[in-house]
Amino acid sequence: MMDKILTFRVGIDGLEDKIWREIEIHDRMTVADLAYTILASFNSLAYHLYNIKYKKVRYDCIVDDEFPFDDEKIIDATKTKLSDLKLKEKDTLEMEYDYGSTTTFHIIFLGSKKINMFDVIMYPFVSKGEGLSMLDDMSDFDLKEIVEETDKLGYSEYYFTPGYEKEDIYDYRNYDIDSDNELLKGRILAIKNGYEVE
Repeated sequence: MMDKILTFRVGIDGLEDKIWREIEIHDRMTVADLAYTILASFNSLAYHLYNIKYKKVRYDCIVDDEFPFDDEKIIDATKTKLSDLKLKEKDTLEMEYDYGSTTTFHIIFLGSKKINMFDVIMYPFVSKGEGLSMLDDMSDFDLKEIVEETDKLGYSEYYFTPGYEKEDIYDYRNYDIDSDNELLKGRILAIKNGYEVE
């Protein structure tokens, strides 16, 4: 029996050539699982709201009838499988994270491949990528300024606190895909539990 793996190119708005990933994920996983994989790979602390929009439908982490959106259909992202979207190659999706200091991810569906069911365990997986991460509580516009300043100086002068521990230098050029994949599934599970387990 063959399973289907979907490949998405994901980039931060305005930084698609600097901070991006190609993510491979099983089509029976949910739209929410895609969001968790993006947040995990882009090293988010994942404590803000998110949504993914596709064809004028908003797949949200919270569906609340008391807060309707005028012209958008709202669907629970945890209840929609990626296969249900019936994606076609080059279709685009958009993910917003943190509505106060928004980071927008542009997502392009690159296509699918069939794999043996016994190989499913290796997915989700980052097959290609560049750029270290997003920064929580900072908009993509502000992050772009830091990246541009780093390129101009040749080094980074920006410090941040990853996980509210010690202060660290943020240099977007320091991305390690092997380390990302090694930690990816554990991060995804932690993020999924944070959003879905009461």
